[in-house]
Amino acid sequence: MLQTLSREEQVVSTVDVLGDGMDQLRDEHGLLKREMMELYGMAKVVGQNEDVLNWSVSLDCLRGKIIQFMEKMNAHSLWEDQVLFPMVRDYSGQKLEELTVLEQEHKLVHSHMMSFLHLMEGAAAPINSQKAKEAAACLLEAYTVLAGHFRKEEENLFPLAEQMLMDLEQFFTC
Repeated sequence: MLQTLSREEQVVSTVDVLGDGMDQLRDEHGLLKREMMELYGMAKVVGQNEDVLNWSVSLDCLRGKIIQFMEKMNAHSLWEDQVLFPMVRDYSGQKLEELTVLEQEHKLVHSHMMSFLHLMEGAAAPINSQKAKEAAACLLEAYTVLAGHFRKEEENLFPLAEQMLMDLEQFFTC
């Protein structure tokens, strides 16, 4: 038997989901940013030492870490795209261009990382410095987009979501 929630129950549920989600989002941002910095550090040095004749081992290690990172990033992006962004749009009552940009950035980061993985799939050892730099450049681009993306979310989206939460809580405590 289906039970229909009252409007107040729906809002309380929304507040709970958003509150829990914001806590999770902050935690994930910290974790993802730390991992992103580690990946950036690894990608930045790839191909830089011309004396290294084969970068296959370094790139394979990086590939494994990228796959793990992408799993976390994809889950994070999915929650934002399917839960957080629609809630913020509904709350604001308008289509926020910034949310569209953030959604596009999710796709762009994914695309850069997939480009790296595709280059690695087709690469045969030994991988010279030039090829290694080309592959790593995809990750450096992903880092640039993602660093700006996190900054925009933390400076603009987080405060809006927090305000939304406070407004909803105040409305229902009166």
